[in-house]
Amino acid sequence: MKLARRWLLTICVAVVAAVALVYYTWFDGPSEECRPVKDLLDFSRSQAERMASKTGDKQGIPTVADDAAYQVWADGLAERAQKVTSPDLAEKSATVAKLANEFVGQLPVVRAQAQSRAPGAPAPPAAFEMAALNARISNNLAELAKACS
Repeated sequence: MKLARRWLLTICVAVVAAVALVYYTWFDGPSEECRPVKDLLDFSRSQAERMASKTGDKQGIPTVADDAAYQVWADGLAERAQKVTSPDLAEKSATVAKLANEFVGQLPVVRAQAQSRAPGAPAPPAAFEMAALNARISNNLAELAKACS
């Protein structure tokens, strides 16, 4: 008799867990139009963490070796932006991907400008352009996150 009650309790727990999982997946999770946006945001965050872990506290201009990681980031954003179907979100996602690609394209330019400057000289103009691109990327990512929160 006790064995039957244990099985009944086990089955009840399994059913409750399954119902909770279905509820979270379909009703409490991100909407269908926001799922690709969440993927884009998660990818960007994970790539930023990965790049930061490789550079540590190193300050300054990314090296040629860092270019590949930035290119993976930009390519991944472009790939994920293509999966966003909601018009407003798709436009914002495409803008993020375009800006990320411009950012990566500026890496060699800022490196070349920095190498031609004297030690202690102010940052090269391309560094300010990259800072502006970074701010625009961050703002667009924040708007996407807000739209899908």
